[in-house]
Amino acid sequence: MSISDPANLFQRVPELRSFSDDPKISRAIESGDPFKVYRSLVLARLFRRLPEHKALLKELTRERRLFAKSLKGTPSLGTINSVGFSFVGESERDTDGSHIALHAFVILFAIPLIPMGSYVVRSTGDRQWQIYARAPLGIMGWLYTRGLALALVLMVLSGAAASYHEASNQDLTILNGFDVPVQVNIGKQMATIPAQGRTTLTLPVGHLQGEARADKTGIIDTYDQTLESSDRYSIWNIAGAAPLVQNTIIYSKVKPAQPDQAGRQTVYCGKRLLELGNIKYPFTEPPQSMSMSKYESSVSVNQLNIATQANTPGVMSCLDYAFAHGQEKDMLQAIEAFAATKDWDARMTELALYIARSVSNAEALRLSRKVLKLHPDDVMLERSIQDFRDELGERELMFKEYAERASQHATSSSEQYLYASLLSGMEGLRAMKDLAQKFPEDVNILRSLVWRKSVHGDSRGAMQDLQRLHQLSPENARRLFDSEIRLLTAQQRGNEALKLLDTAINNSKGVERAIYAFEFSEIARQIAGGDAEKYLRSMPDEDDNKLLDTYRAKAGLSPSNTSNRDLPMIKLSQSLRNAPEQSLDLIKHIDPLQIRTHLGMDQLALLYGEASRVNDKASKDKLNKLMHMRKADLSLFEQFVRGENVNLEEADLETDILAAAYFIRSRNTQLSTQERQNLRQLAAKTDALQGIVSTAIKQWQG
Repeated sequence: MSISDPANLFQRVPELRSFSDDPKISRAIESGDPFKVYRSLVLARLFRRLPEHKALLKELTRERRLFAKSLKGTPSLGTINSVGFSFVGESERDTDGSHIALHAFVILFAIPLIPMGSYVVRSTGDRQWQIYARAPLGIMGWLYTRGLALALVLMVLSGAAASYHEASNQDLTILNGFDVPVQVNIGKQMATIPAQGRTTLTLPVGHLQGEARADKTGIIDTYDQTLESSDRYSIWNIAGAAPLVQNTIIYSKVKPAQPDQAGRQTVYCGKRLLELGNIKYPFTEPPQSMSMSKYESSVSVNQLNIATQANTPGVMSCLDYAFAHGQEKDMLQAIEAFAATKDWDARMTELALYIARSVSNAEALRLSRKVLKLHPDDVMLERSIQDFRDELGERELMFKEYAERASQHATSSSEQYLYASLLSGMEGLRAMKDLAQKFPEDVNILRSLVWRKSVHGDSRGAMQDLQRLHQLSPENARRLFDSEIRLLTAQQRGNEALKLLDTAINNSKGVERAIYAFEFSEIARQIAGGDAEKYLRSMPDEDDNKLLDTYRAKAGLSPSNTSNRDLPMIKLSQSLRNAPEQSLDLIKHIDPLQIRTHLGMDQLALLYGEASRVNDKASKDKLNKLMHMRKADLSLFEQFVRGENVNLEEADLETDILAAAYFIRSRNTQLSTQERQNLRQLAAKTDALQGIVSTAIKQWQG
């Protein structure tokens, strides 16, 4: 078989004719490239393709000089700081000193890192060379260069793939602040987030929709957001329930003079969707110290963390924070979801409705109707709906609706009770008396009758009915605890009231305990030998005495901790005893939740009544939502304190509010001196606990 030989290799290596019949070697010879011919021989030897020429292949592949090529320029030589290009190694040495050396990128002068090629050379001095020709790389060198090239290609492809993946995807961290697992379905991925846990999903960028479900509860939150690729942390805090915090830690060479200079904290309770950047320690603890250059005096880093409290679900920790900072409105969705996981039990329903009402009466109505569908026989929940509808101006519509329901269900005590509950004043009292005769075992009717009798001055009749309620339903009787205390006091049975308060105080804590301690103080003051400060000397589990001193101030006592005397609520309680103008100014700067939590209805009624009398619109608007009275009753109260000719028997005002109404009306100078004096006497008589109203009668000017 005749083949072309443009490089005249047959003359140089006659043994190559033995391979003329091999297609691969023949094509290499015809290419005219000696290096290709050498590589074809190497591959034939490595893969044992030509066993009959095994010895010849071994001999030829050991003689690389036979396949040398002329120079096409001088290879780069030279090093800087032992790094650069040089000849290393020696093989096929000839008698004249020439040999084949590897031209490579070297470190430490002689350690090859990247092979560049092989040359026939002779050394003429220290790193001096005479170069004769180019030689093909040896087997190992050739495999090394091909492997290196392949590795570089793979690195480029891997980097490109990683860049594409990073640009096309984004991590979404999902937080669960509830005490039950939550199932998430988003972007065609599903995951179960453990109770009070977190999970990170890698999702494709773009618009994504998802939902979070709790077992038996259904959907508690949804995700409908455009997810973008960035170096920021994308977070879905389900329903805003998890107490996610961002801590900024400041490391300083010199200890900061102020504690806040050592760092700050941002709390994201109630926040569902977040994009947070520059986070160095996501959900990991930062080091205790940080190294700094000599030019730096301080370094700050950001950390993400989930705040935890022992035996407390994250959502409740968030709620505690929200209440403390006046942000409870932000927690509505979280508490609504949490209540759903608890099957809307009475405690969680009450809490959720309280927060919903802080948002708006419309939100409270929406939520209460939602719960009523799940618990259609919950009469007290429907009473809440009536209150919300009344606030929204639906009173006339409700009258027609519930009158029709009562007419259609004449034998239903619940339907009759719900209709009668809409009636006010003496009309409502008479209606409840009639229903109590018709349905003597209905605890809702009996409870309402006790309350109505007490607010309309029939303390003896109210107490008799209350004793019967205790027998039928202790739980419902407990709802009237405050009324019972006042009824006992009005009947000169203060010692019995103190015994009830003793028990209540020992079974309560926090604000509830403080309220009972204050009432104990008010009653004990009226009894010979009574210890008015028995429960106002200290408060369990309190170090700074802020809560204790708030209620000491309400009782007219000086703060136990002098550093608390300038607290807004303490100043408000003190000024309310003798300076109404100052009190109205103070409430404009105090959080409404603090006012509603710590002021009693007698104090609120005094403030609201005085604001109405002097037409202080700003104070009146702030207090309006805190009064928790029927719209019609509140309107009648306002007219009365302004001196208008209205009949309070048309309303249902608790004795604390009624006493405040009599006193504030007495401050109208357009009334006769005799009428004003009579009103003050009536206010003092109605103030069963002889509390703030009795104090105001003596100390308010005007």
